[in-house]
Amino acid sequence: MRTPYRRLVKSGSAVLAAVLCASAAAACGGSTGNKSQGHGGKKTLVVWQFWSGFAVGLQPLQKKLDAEFEAKYPQYVVNDVPISFTQMGTKLTAAIAAGTGPNIVSVFPGVAGAAYRNGLIPLQSYITASDRKNWRLLSEAAGPGGSIYSIPWSEYGYFLYYNKKLFKKAGLNPNVVPSTWQQFIKDCQTLKSHGITALSGGFKDGYEWEWWAYPLLDQLMSPTVTKSWLDYNYPITSPVFQKVWSYIKALGPYYAKDAFGLTLYNDAYNNFYAGKAAMVLDAPLVSNVVAAQKALGTANVGVFPVPRLPGSQYPPFVDAGPNSGWGITRWTTDTKGAWDYINFMEGAQAQNLMWSLGHIIPNNVQSATPTTNPAIQSVLTAIKNPLNHTIYVGFPVSVLAINERYAGEMITGRTSTNSVLQMMEQLRMQLRPKIVG
Repeated sequence: MRTPYRRLVKSGSAVLAAVLCASAAAACGGSTGNKSQGHGGKKTLVVWQFWSGFAVGLQPLQKKLDAEFEAKYPQYVVNDVPISFTQMGTKLTAAIAAGTGPNIVSVFPGVAGAAYRNGLIPLQSYITASDRKNWRLLSEAAGPGGSIYSIPWSEYGYFLYYNKKLFKKAGLNPNVVPSTWQQFIKDCQTLKSHGITALSGGFKDGYEWEWWAYPLLDQLMSPTVTKSWLDYNYPITSPVFQKVWSYIKALGPYYAKDAFGLTLYNDAYNNFYAGKAAMVLDAPLVSNVVAAQKALGTANVGVFPVPRLPGSQYPPFVDAGPNSGWGITRWTTDTKGAWDYINFMEGAQAQNLMWSLGHIIPNNVQSATPTTNPAIQSVLTAIKNPLNHTIYVGFPVSVLAINERYAGEMITGRTSTNSVLQMMEQLRMQLRPKIVG
């Protein structure tokens, strides 16, 4: 979806788990309902999640969160199964067909969640007035028709990190960042004229294209168009999509010549950390900001939002939304226990741990995000802008997969952007009965 994601580092443990799970759901702790499974009469909650693959080193946080939940709810044991994002859709579809598998699953909200509605229960009736007050991003959670199949969990916003030394080397003021698209392109041209690769990125895995698409579409879609898109009524072949895809294709000359054969995960980050390019687009995971500062120097790494396009429909804002989400499967008998797990993960206790141990941005307004890092402070401040929103939750994951497949060919001109948009819209319409009903 967001490749969150939106954008997931495929850690060795997550990929290994996916391989080990491939033969059968039972091999990964798949279960029908929540029956006792030999833990002293305790019930087992089976969780399939991809969030622990967001970045390297999140497994200790995963274990800590599960231990804290089990301490608060001693009647349960959590069987937490990391699944790579690239495998989750296939495995969840198979589990739904079989009617057995996890009780709780990582699913992106909005249309992505609605695509699995034959296997997930609607959750809006579980949400209390207090939840609506404290859990940010619930307005982004509903799919077409208003049902919520995934509760948003954690938050992201799109920003560019930049290397101040390379800006200065090109004669640019490292303390003045581009706020408009025209200035951004001008800076890219200046960097290139000085022999500096402006943008670190890769199009082999396709995610780079999507990460540009979301914040740019956000700007050009009016509130009315945005609502129509999220209701599954606005076509991908529309002029707004065509214009945005053209803007992205025009960025090609400012990447390395071999960018079509590089990946976002992790070539883009590694090349930026190595000082081989002046800027990199990120979601961001705060851990990536920290990694960049460690490699290049804390004072040498700046952050700025995606610049504004001509014709932007809003005052300045950031494309920001849910980094992941939680759904409950229809075969789960103890839905209260499953909801207790989600409620715990959405609570301040868990989300404070997310920040302190994993630098994952919380979506609970009661959570604390202490930092003295200026770059991270600027991200956290921008994330709180009430104008922030996102349109990524309107994409079915399988539709995005078409764009991912052809991203490298589009950036090099071997495949036209319009032909890819047409393929995406064709599949999107084929999925309509499944998603909308």
